[in-house]
Amino acid sequence: MPSSTSHRLLSVFGWLLLVPSSLTALGALWLLASSLGLGSDTRTVAGRVVGHEASRLKLSSGQKSIVEFSTHDGRTLRVADPLVRQGGAIHKVGEAVKVRYAAEDPVQAQIVGSVLVQGFIGGVLLLFSAVGVLAGWLLLRLRPRNAALATTRP
Repeated sequence: MPSSTSHRLLSVFGWLLLVPSSLTALGALWLLASSLGLGSDTRTVAGRVVGHEASRLKLSSGQKSIVEFSTHDGRTLRVADPLVRQGGAIHKVGEAVKVRYAAEDPVQAQIVGSVLVQGFIGGVLLLFSAVGVLAGWLLLRLRPRNAALATTRP
């Protein structure tokens, strides 16, 4: 008879893999969907880097590029790209870049290269979380079924 300890261990490890991996998969799907522009009317326009903004990361500092672009309705906006690059911004002041934004909220614009990084991170997270979900599911499926009955022996 399999021991009740092995049943409990497999259950605990299975749930410890399954729950966080499932939550990570949801976050990864959100990253992928937003990087692909799913669920919103996204526009891509030409913009120009007009400056850099210092940003503090957890353990170091980095820079964001500030980009200026014109929206589909003719407004000119300046926004900081949300991607912080450690050691300095990747784009030089004056450099032409492609900017992507949601038509209903152009203030949340991103440089297209940042969107690609976001999509790549989402894809990698989704891959690893899928492995975690599969491993957790297998641990829960492989645990002994009759271990609960074995613990009720007189």
